[in-house]
Amino acid sequence: MFHLFRSRKQAFRIMLGVIVAPVILTMVITLIPGIGATSGGDSDTVLAEVNGDPITLRQTQTEFQDYVEQRKVPAGAYGFLAPKIVQDLIAERAMLVEAERFGLGVTEAELADLLRTSMPFLFQGGGFIGKDQYAAFIQERFRKTIPQFEALIRKDLAINTKLRKLVTDGVVVRPEEVDREFRRRNEKVRIEYAAVSNASVLASVSSSQAEIAEYFQKNRPSYSLPERRSLHYMVIDDSRVAPKVQVTAQELERYYNQNRERYRVQDRARLTHILLKTAEKKDDDNKKVEAKAQDLLSQVRAGKDFAELAKTNSEDSVSAAKGGEIGWVTRGQTVPEFEQKAFSMKAGEISDLVKTQYGYHILKMLERETARMKTFAEVEPDIRKELSRERTEQERARLADRARAAAGKYAPKLEEAAREVGLEALSARLIERGAPLPDAGADPALMDALFSAAKNSVIGPVHAGPRSVIAVVTEIAPARQAELADVAGKVQSDCNNAKARLAAEARAKEAVDKAKAAGGDLKKAAREFRIETKSSEPITREGSIPNVGPASSLAAAFTAPVGAVLGPVAAGDGQVIYKVLEHIEPDQSQSADEKKIIRDQMLGNRQNEAFEIYKEELTERLKKQGKIKIYQERVDRFVKNSRS
Repeated sequence: MFHLFRSRKQAFRIMLGVIVAPVILTMVITLIPGIGATSGGDSDTVLAEVNGDPITLRQTQTEFQDYVEQRKVPAGAYGFLAPKIVQDLIAERAMLVEAERFGLGVTEAELADLLRTSMPFLFQGGGFIGKDQYAAFIQERFRKTIPQFEALIRKDLAINTKLRKLVTDGVVVRPEEVDREFRRRNEKVRIEYAAVSNASVLASVSSSQAEIAEYFQKNRPSYSLPERRSLHYMVIDDSRVAPKVQVTAQELERYYNQNRERYRVQDRARLTHILLKTAEKKDDDNKKVEAKAQDLLSQVRAGKDFAELAKTNSEDSVSAAKGGEIGWVTRGQTVPEFEQKAFSMKAGEISDLVKTQYGYHILKMLERETARMKTFAEVEPDIRKELSRERTEQERARLADRARAAAGKYAPKLEEAAREVGLEALSARLIERGAPLPDAGADPALMDALFSAAKNSVIGPVHAGPRSVIAVVTEIAPARQAELADVAGKVQSDCNNAKARLAAEARAKEAVDKAKAAGGDLKKAAREFRIETKSSEPITREGSIPNVGPASSLAAAFTAPVGAVLGPVAAGDGQVIYKVLEHIEPDQSQSADEKKIIRDQMLGNRQNEAFEIYKEELTERLKKQGKIKIYQERVDRFVKNSRS
């Protein structure tokens, strides 16, 4: 929460994020598909047209690349992502056509009102801060010009505010639906239960060779051998070259003198605080907040533990978890009212109420440091460590380059190359991707290099953390379907486990039948099968039971009558049988606030569903009208190329 009352520059970023967030949340892509891409021309392949407006290959590639980079999409998902990008670009253009048809454009006044409301710090003293500052920030933060950025906002307003409102205004949630959902979420049940674990019967299970072979044949597709590779390699670790690195006292002092500004300490304060929010609340509510804040201040001054009060009362959730501690702040980092008070306090002092645009704060000063230059003696250990690390990395890189050159002469065998540079030649036989190499680990960059290289080619140096690796792949065993002999041990284990699951289920079912025959006496039936029974705490549908798992697996307990014996159901490591002991109705005394949250969630979900259905139907309608044209062969080619 503390980031919300950082300086204007930080708040500016946050508020712009609030404006742009709906674009990211409701669309798979941003609302400006061509930003940053070369505009479509005769040489740019058109993948689709919406009302005559082209969606080009370059625009689509730009969206694809941006999405991959922002979301860190793994390469294996590219084939699924690529067609989705095209579909969403088409749907977005279709919604813009619809917004224009309904006259839902965004006026200059509406854009200005949005900026003024969402980013009041743009209008200091009643006046605009200036186009140059505005443009500089937009360029720095979003790499866009003002027209490009404002086009993004306009399209977001047209689609996700105006058109969405038009489509979803009729969506309602009835009070009885909210009541049902409140009850569903909050009703509790208490059960008596017993678990028959698979492990408890596994020891008595065995599988014949015929059963193992049959199991393998039935489940053959699930058994495969991944690609494996053999290699020779050399490893250069920092610990090998570090002893050779020397840093003299003169070099340390020279570095300090050349970089003195790095060691200038700003005026700073380490603070803890309690925040009660007033933002977006009515005046009457704000008076109640102020009264509560004043009461907390009185408790602090009376000697109550500040950290405990912060944990239980502060609405800055991040700092509250740490007893209200914010950490070190410097001048210019917080909003003016907060800064003015903070830097007028002494260590140990507690402030009066501090009012900012976010609410009421109670500050406690923990430490103060005045601006000064750190002495050479203070920073000498850090400088030594930094210079030593830099020189160690440089020395490792030089040795790695020599090792690479030597490997080029002697590959695919590296014994001679290793002797030439004073290293050890290591070998690994048919390893899988991700398997750690002795002395080298399993760094993803190293694995990528090893499993993308051609046979007998020299790889590296790959710098992975504190080590560098040079390698040669000497053998490649392609991925293939496994034969029984390759995975006999695993198949036998899987076969035994499958039989154990069936045996546990049969044992549990027999215990249920015994309990029902005994008038619902689960304890008695469990004793016959030497199964321990336990009683749960009252749990909701979202709760869980130790060693059993989520209550959702025992959902029948919430509708079955008290005394009913149920199961078996697969839960935890085996089968669970249970008896309903008690139903506990929700506490209605505190329901008003939660019901409002539930209503808002249900309404939001229904509006999202309605808008998604509308979007799909709109796209289909425009296709039938001939206003959407898709050049499928070109799209298929884009998808195919995206996979690589």
